[in-house]
Formats: sequence, C-alpha cells, structure tokens
Amino acid sequence: MDEFDEFSEHREARLPGQQLGELVRENRVVILYGLMLIMVMFSRGLWGPDERFAADLTQNLLVRGQWLPPASGMSYSSGLSPLYLWLAKLPAMVVGADGGVSTPVYLPWLMRIPSVLSSVLFLFYFRRWASRFFQSDVADLAMLILCSTPLWFWQSQAIQVDLLFTAMLGWSWLCWLAGYLLLRHEAEGDQEEHKRWFRRSYLWLCCTFLVKGSQALLLSALLLVIFLLWQKDWKAVKESLLNPGLVVLLFIAILSYFFGFVAVPNLYLLLRGLSQVQPLWIYAEYLVRDSFPWVLLLPALIIFLRGSGAHKSPMARFLMIAFLVPFPMSIWADGTRGTDPLVAYPFLALLLAGLLQPVYVEGVGVARIRRIGAILAAALWLAASAFFAVSVLRLGSLEVQGLVAPMLGPLRLAALVLAMGALSVSVRGAAGEGEFLVRETTATVCVVLLIIGTWGFHRLDPGRRTPQPMGGQNLLQGSK
Repeated sequence: MDEFDEFSEHREARLPGQQLGELVRENRVVILYGLMLIMVMFSRGLWGPDERFAADLTQNLLVRGQWLPPASGMSYSSGLSPLYLWLAKLPAMVVGADGGVSTPVYLPWLMRIPSVLSSVLFLFYFRRWASRFFQSDVADLAMLILCSTPLWFWQSQAIQVDLLFTAMLGWSWLCWLAGYLLLRHEAEGDQEEHKRWFRRSYLWLCCTFLVKGSQALLLSALLLVIFLLWQKDWKAVKESLLNPGLVVLLFIAILSYFFGFVAVPNLYLLLRGLSQVQPLWIYAEYLVRDSFPWVLLLPALIIFLRGSGAHKSPMARFLMIAFLVPFPMSIWADGTRGTDPLVAYPFLALLLAGLLQPVYVEGVGVARIRRIGAILAAALWLAASAFFAVSVLRLGSLEVQGLVAPMLGPLRLAALVLAMGALSVSVRGAAGEGEFLVRETTATVCVVLLIIGTWGFHRLDPGRRTPQPMGGQNLLQGSK
C-alpha cells in the first residue's frame, strides 16, 4: 500500500476521470503556484555574477558535450555542484537549445527549470506528508503559508542551488520524522513502514550531499543530536541508524571525497566564517524580510506552543529544532548570505499551520480570531503603506528612489492590491470569519509577488531589449 494512505485506500473503485479531477482539486494550489512560476521565469534575464557564472559554465558544458566541471573545483566553490549542473544542462538538451557552438545565446528560462520543478514537486509531496501525519486542514494551511513566503518565491525562480538543496534536505528531514513517529507509534502504520521512511531519509540526504556537500551532513547531524537529546530517546539511534540507506550515504560520501566530486570540508574556512558573522539583528531582518507577513505571528506561536503544551510532543519538538538549526549554521558557515536558512521555512509553515488550524475551522472564540485577523491585516496595511510611500509620495532617500524608479507602475498596483487585501482581511477578522484569513492573506501576497515577478522584474531587467551573448572565457579550462 502507498505510504500516503489517505490518498490511496479509496481510489481503486473510481473512474479515471474522477481520479484526475480529485487529484487536480486536492493540488489546485500547487498547480496555480506552478503556473505563477512559469509566468515569472520568462520575465527576466540573468541577474548578478552568480547567475551569469552558472549560465556560462552550463553553456560551456552543453556546447562541448562534457559532464564534469573544471577539476580546479571552481564550480563547487561557487555553490554549483556537478549534480546541479547536470540538472541545469538536461532541459537545454531536451529542447535542443545549445545556441550553436560559434554564437551561443543565453536562454535564462531553461536555467530556472531545476528551481521551478524542485519547488513544485516539494510542495506536492509536502502537502501529502502533512495530510498523512497531521490533518488535511493543517496541510492546506502550511502549503498556503509556504507558497506566500517571499524567500521561497524568489528562490523558486532563481538560478541558484538553494531551492534544490532545500527541497532535498527538507524532504529528507520529513522522511526521518515520519520514520520516528511510526517507530514510537505516534502515527499509524505497519510494523516495517518506519524502516522504509528512514531509508528514504538517508537516500535523499545522499542526494542533498551531492548537491551542496558537507553542509547537508552537518545540518542533519546537529538536528538529530539536539532532537534525540531533548527526547532522551537514544534507543531510537539503533533503530534509525541500522538502515541500508545510511550505508549507501556513507559509501557515496567517501567516494565523493576521494574522487573530488565534492570538496572536503575545510576547517579553516569554517572557522573564518565566525569572523564574518554580522550582528544578530541582521539575521532578524532576514527573517522579517524573507517570511513577511507570517513572521508577525511568531510571538503568538510561542505563546501557543507553551500554553497548550504542544512543545512536549515529538512532532512539535522536531519542527522547532528544524526551524531554528539552519540559522546559526548559516551564520557559522557563511556570514554574508541570507538564503541558507531557506530550509527552515517549510517547518515554520507547519508550526504556523498548527497555530492557525483552530482559527481556520473556527473552533476557538471570536476574540482569538479577531486577534489573528488584526495581526495579518496590520501586516498587509504596513506593506501597502510602504509601497504607497515610495511609489506615490516618492518618499525615501535618493538611493531608494533610484532603485524603485523603473518599478513605479508595478509598485503602485501592488500597493492597491495590498490595501484591498488588508481591507478584506480586516473585515473578515472583525466578523470572526477565521476560515478566510489565511486564504485571503495568501492570495494578496501571491498577487503582489506575481506583479513584481512579471511586470516589475521585466522593468528592472537591464538586458530585456538585447540578447546576452556568452563571454569569451572558457570556463572549462579553469583559471591559469
């Protein structure tokens, strides 16, 4: 039987058309989000040195028919593992878009396919997992929250390895948690099912290791050690580690280090990361910027977990650790970037969904629904005011006005959408209609992201009127 029992046990008697209709209905949010990403992926060219470098290297591999990056490790030092380059190369091979050997031209949308597919597939299985081990209401809310998280949207169409890394590592952690819950009879399943989930966890961790090297192993080890210490359940170590999947992981890791497929961890670089750490308020700024408006619910989430006693359950403990661990690890590994904690946000979405589920089904008092509605409405009003101030009133420094000058039209439309959404959420909250709060907040944020990601990105794109020819450097030869 399929491990996702809710989706498999009653479908055998259904007609093919009914099965397809049910699948579309259950995953309508994922489908709409995928269509949204497709519209965005065509709106801009290559931004910044990272995307241009990735396109140069992938195009060189494609034109020359090679599969391995430079032996100097240049691709790995830039965060581009061979596995990621293969995934970026395959779409161009399928459509035959090599651009020609003599005058190759970038097709940036092809380079975005790995991130888009990673995002959509993760959301699909994320919902199925949450429906199995939580409830369908929690699964729907978590998916809505994650879809409308700004950092998740940005990385879903960026030519970077972060979304692929997050999807694989996040799924590995969810598989391990599923195995643990089944092992400790916190979820229903057959006697051997927990072994299958543990095996999947290690196999996906192996894939994650091949994408971004030792960071996946460090994060996973830290997460599991803290969780088992908190649980005081060292007996689970034997059950979870004695698994063929872990043997495969160790074997692949040793071979990868030996043949140079993955760079060996450099202790000096890890220690040097401590000297690059920025003030803690910088990382609080990352959290606010990357997960707005949902981040404003964090105080309510802390009160809920503490007051309800939910923090004592293995599920909540694992989710809390999985949310917190990526932040200090990213500070240690690299003090200059804010995208590494991306893997934390699916677990934050599940925690917030647990907070909002009673509000969604209106199983709590009207006062609580109004408080949650007021927080979400205030967040949207704040964003609408900021967009209105910089695009209509033209407030802000000369630097800010220079940045937003090409985007005045998109920003003004976004301000209008935010104001309309804020008004709707305010009315729903005041009326005690908790069922609509998350839906309308998500719809508002996603429409704004669509406006910025299509019209706004197109206006910002400096190369929208001219093709972007590849530079003359042969990246496959490395540096001399």
